[in-house]
Amino acid sequence: MSDLIYGDASAPKLDVLVFGPHPDDAEIGAGGLLLKLAAQGKACGIVDLTRGEMGSGGTVAIREQESIRAAEILKVAIRENMNLPDCGVEDTLENRRAVARLIAKYRPDVVLGTYYDLPPGRGLGHNDHMKGGLLVAHGSNYAHLRKMELDYDTWHPKATYYYFLPPTVMPSFVVDVTEYHEQWLASIYAHESQFGRPEQNPGIRDFFGANAMRWARQARGKYAQAFYSPWPIAMDSVLTAAGIDGLQA
Repeated sequence: MSDLIYGDASAPKLDVLVFGPHPDDAEIGAGGLLLKLAAQGKACGIVDLTRGEMGSGGTVAIREQESIRAAEILKVAIRENMNLPDCGVEDTLENRRAVARLIAKYRPDVVLGTYYDLPPGRGLGHNDHMKGGLLVAHGSNYAHLRKMELDYDTWHPKATYYYFLPPTVMPSFVVDVTEYHEQWLASIYAHESQFGRPEQNPGIRDFFGANAMRWARQARGKYAQAFYSPWPIAMDSVLTAAGIDGLQA
C-alpha cells in the first residue's frame, strides 16, 4: 500500500509523474526538468518505490522528512511512497498493478522511470533501478486495462521515458535545465543523510555538475538532463528537431 507523504489527497491530474526507486533518485535524474515544468505551470509528482531503508545514512523517518523538503523545493504537487523493500524491488504482477494504480490515480500525460537494461553490480545496475524501470514500463501499459481492477478509471499515458542512462546509451532527447541548476542541486542536497552538506562533500557537487554538462551543448545550455525513449519521437519537421522554431519543412 502506498502512502501519500506530501501534497493533495484529492489526487490531482498530473502532467508528469516520476517514479524513483529510492528517495533522491527522482531528484538526481529529473529534478531540473521538474523545476522547469513547475515554472511553466505544469503539475508534476514523484512516487518513490522504497523508503531507502538500506541506505548507509539516515533512518526511514529522516529520509521521509528529507523527501518532503525536496518536494517543496521542486514544487511538485504530490509525493507518494510505495513501501517496496529497498534492494528487494521485484517485477511482479502485484507490483506492476500497484504502479498502474498510481498512474490511473494521477492520470499523467508523461511517465518517467529509471533505465532498466543494465549489467548488475556496484556502479552499474542497482537491482531496484532495473526492476523499477521494468515496473514503470509494465505499469504504464497495464493502467489502461479495464479488467486490471485498479480502483480508478483506466488511463493511458501519452509517453513513458527513462532517466539514469549509462554512458553506452545515447539519449533520445536532452532538456536544458541551466536556469534551474542551483535549485536542482538544492533538491538533491535536501537529502543530507545521503550526501552531507556541500561543504562536507564538495566532490558531489562536481559529480552532479559534470553529468549535467555532458549533454549541455546539444541542449543549447550549460546544464542538461538526458532521457531515453524506446519508441521514435515525432517532430513536425527536421527544422523542429534541429531546434529551429517557427519554421516548417
